[in-house]
Amino acid sequence: MPPRIEPQNEPMKSTLIVVADLACLKAYTLEDNHFNRTPRLELLEHFTSADAHGKLVEKVSDSAGRFPRATGASNNPGIMSDGERHNIELERRKRLVRQLANRLNTLGRNQAVERVLLAASKEINHQLLDGLDAQVRDKVYKNLPLDLTKLERGEILGHFSAP
Repeated sequence: MPPRIEPQNEPMKSTLIVVADLACLKAYTLEDNHFNRTPRLELLEHFTSADAHGKLVEKVSDSAGRFPRATGASNNPGIMSDGERHNIELERRKRLVRQLANRLNTLGRNQAVERVLLAASKEINHQLLDGLDAQVRDKVYKNLPLDLTKLERGEILGHFSAP
């Protein structure tokens, strides 16, 4: 009688596929075992930022024309200032990318995740990588500067398997 092999308690290592744009992050686990003839993606998380779907005018309390223009001798004393934006859009964008990086860090720190395949839109790809912990960044096996968030699962997998 052959010896009995006990199953190991070690967790199965997996591949995490993440697609992201400024407003959305979708994380999939890649299921590729001998039971399935073709690999398939299983949705693990779908994170959508509510802050990304609004207009700036909905987020600020003052509007242009509320403050008198402080110019010396003016031909029109009733002219109001346009106000200053103070890089509000840039700060909003940085905050959104930081949120995405935090979500990806949470998912990537899992010991069962062996490698990460990442596709983030070209506009945020570099900032997203910079926001990752070193431990998670080391797991990034393939990085594509593409927005694949609106594609079907099979199409997403096709982008990563292409040479």
